[in-house]
Amino acid sequence: MNLRILVLLALVGCAGAVAAEAPKLTAYERSQGWKLLFDGRDTSDWRAFGGNKLPANWQVRDGSLAGAAGVAIASAEEFGDFELQFDWRVAPGGRGAVHFRADEEAATPEASGPVMLLAGHGDALGGNGLRAPDRAIPPQFDVWYRAKIVVFGNQVEYFINGDRVASYMLDTAEWRAAVAASPQASVKDFGRLRAGRIVFTGEGVELRNVKVRSL
Repeated sequence: MNLRILVLLALVGCAGAVAAEAPKLTAYERSQGWKLLFDGRDTSDWRAFGGNKLPANWQVRDGSLAGAAGVAIASAEEFGDFELQFDWRVAPGGRGAVHFRADEEAATPEASGPVMLLAGHGDALGGNGLRAPDRAIPPQFDVWYRAKIVVFGNQVEYFINGDRVASYMLDTAEWRAAVAASPQASVKDFGRLRAGRIVFTGEGVELRNVKVRSL
């Protein structure tokens, strides 16, 4: 085997080792209150929506938390004002979404609280089911994206790969009118909780580097 092939194999091996390395918070991130909700291995911060343990349709796979069709997952902790960051990708034909300030007493995850749509729900990423995102990013399957959700009071912002794609206010006249015209019209006080779970729904969705801090 010649030297060039040996060097290439060594580089591939190093790249694989880096890709498999679990995410870690820096000292600065810890000082700013960041907490890892998934580090590539530990799922103790997650359980079934309305349940007490991780459902079988969510599995750790190659450093990702991978979800198949079935039960949604909810954070063990509730969050009110917060910043959430995570990486995600969706397989062809899949779909994914994340709800926040979610009420586990709701009949379904979709009725539990406001949502950021990740893929499989329309032509652009980052919608909230009530209005189109301010900036349209066409979805691509099997591509990793980085999302950020910032919620403070009634102000909500969504970012994808560093670009803000949506900004809106909860519990305004415009919000209430949009809810009244949506499938959540019959859900009492939809989107009005001041704190709740973070809930991921999905089919063919993978999550990595999930972290959050309270604001």
